Amino acid sequence: MTIHSIALAPDAPAAGWPDLADVDLLRTLVETERRRRRLDAAMRAAVAEAERRGLAADIGYRDTVELLTDLLRISAHEARRRIEYAAPQVRIRSRKVWRVLAAAS
Repeated sequence: MTIHSIALAPDAPAAGWPDLADVDLLRTLVETERRRRRLDAAMRAAVAEAERRGLAADIGYRDTVELLTDLLRISAHEARRRIEYAAPQVRIRSRKVWRVLAAAS
């Protein structure tokens, strides 16, 4: 059995997991994590680019949260989390700097 036969085949039967050799299970864990990280990086980049372009407003959505909620069928909370993860707000850091500067004067 190869590392791709069960974990990476979307319609693989769950009954096959007990038959998987330990080494193949370990390889499957590593390969699945590697692919998950690639997909996460691709999603972050796509969300960041959509946010940078202002794509949501261009196609009739109020904001990127609404776009992602509708397009990806995720909650608004999850959409906000993805946006923050993909394109952290610089102003949060600048507010902290402003507070430090104000306290120092």
